[in-house]
Amino acid sequence: MLALTALSAVASAVATGSTAGGPRRPSPATDATASNHASVEPIAVGQGTCAPGWRAPSAGRYLFAIANHSSRWGAISLFQWGSGVVVERVALRPGGVTRLAAQLEAGGAYGWGCLLLGLPRSVSAEAQVPSPQGQFVPAVAPVSAAQIAGPLLRYRRYVDGLLALQQHELTTLHEQATAGDLAGAESAWLAAHLTWLKIGQDDGAYGAFGELGRRIDGTAAGLVGGTRSRDFTGFHKLEFDLWTRHDLRAAAGDTTRLLAMTRSLSPQAVAADLPLTLTSMANWLLRCHEILEDALRDSLSANDDYGSNSDLASLAADVAATREMLRLLAPFITARVPHLVATAERELSALIDAINGTGPDRGAGIASLSVSQRERVDAASDAALATLAPVSDEIQVANTS
Repeated sequence: MLALTALSAVASAVATGSTAGGPRRPSPATDATASNHASVEPIAVGQGTCAPGWRAPSAGRYLFAIANHSSRWGAISLFQWGSGVVVERVALRPGGVTRLAAQLEAGGAYGWGCLLLGLPRSVSAEAQVPSPQGQFVPAVAPVSAAQIAGPLLRYRRYVDGLLALQQHELTTLHEQATAGDLAGAESAWLAAHLTWLKIGQDDGAYGAFGELGRRIDGTAAGLVGGTRSRDFTGFHKLEFDLWTRHDLRAAAGDTTRLLAMTRSLSPQAVAADLPLTLTSMANWLLRCHEILEDALRDSLSANDDYGSNSDLASLAADVAATREMLRLLAPFITARVPHLVATAERELSALIDAINGTGPDRGAGIASLSVSQRERVDAASDAALATLAPVSDEIQVANTS
């Protein structure tokens, strides 16, 4: 569904000769006719490959002959590597070949994005156009570990504050479940789960909390016995207790276990899980993009819904976590890609607007959304993900202190 809506949007843009948010443009075919003196560069797209081995030619106007070697419809885009801004894009039928005309700027860095129907988006390698002097634009100087240490320490304090709040919310959940108040327990569960997601942690938390992170917020997928497995624990086990089984006694017991697990995430434990090492810092920088990527995998697929229909609320919490990462990293991002933070903020606001457009309580299940509602959420999510993707590449951490 995600790929289908994205392809529909691209096909519409190509058919009308326009791109979202911009002026009308000539279609690639028309533009190609007007540029008959431009060099033609072949670009191949396959099932699992996106422009393998491509190299950016010299600066100038080019025609790219794009061949789709797969059996799936595709949306193919040329984008600026640093900012993620799309230069040109086309929709391409299975086995088809089309031409895309684009202007490559001296010193610019470019990449190809390939979205084939039913498959995750793939991206080519970065290619850089030589400057007029024949030299590549020098890479931005890396950020020192000492510079990143400050934002990471502030992030630790952010996590510590949310974990303390979550303890109170889980205590309320236990009290409501013990008192036999199903509605109160469900409300408390939602509050506590959204607090967890605002940390930017889901499932294994990209290795930050290891196996403990999976036990706190993992699903029953892959467990022998599924939801009956003794290893199915944490928030989603509680969700299953409350919404599917309506078993408050089980919920009270599972809340006690969850309280013990989250209580072990003390400030000292958080510091140990997010140490001030080069590897830890590099992994932390990935989270600026991967928080929403995780939401795409779990929440927008409804793979982690055990009855609460809270995936849209979860997505909004992931947006809050992403915004915290942007706030902490803004000085480093802006120094390298001046407009990325502002663009990302606009796109995240558009995503929140799309979520709010599904209803006042964000309580609609993913499957119950109308086609237009789902398309708005998907398109806003895709746009934000594309913009955030270069962050970890642009901010390289080196121990230069």
